[in-house]
Amino acid sequence: MSAIFRRAYTTKTLIPPNVAAATRLSGSAKDGQITQLVDFYKKLPKGTVEAIKPSGPWARYKARYIDGENASVTPLLHLIFGVFTIGYTIDYHFHLKHHKNGEHH
Repeated sequence: MSAIFRRAYTTKTLIPPNVAAATRLSGSAKDGQITQLVDFYKKLPKGTVEAIKPSGPWARYKARYIDGENASVTPLLHLIFGVFTIGYTIDYHFHLKHHKNGEHH
């Protein structure tokens, strides 16, 4: 097995450094880097992340009717109603408004 292959598939890069190990190190050239790394890990937020509020109209609609526990059939009903409304509007404009007074062709 070549050294390149072993280096490419090591898990050392996936595991974060042990922050507690910084106190065990003696005065070396890496002390500055270790303290920066410790400070970085101390500044990271702990706990769960707050849910982001939806910002646009589609995001609010999706959060209300589609996502999570709120999932329902309502979007399907909205789609059916919208298609019916658009279809009737097109029919009225191109055909029905010409027969308002009972005239037929």
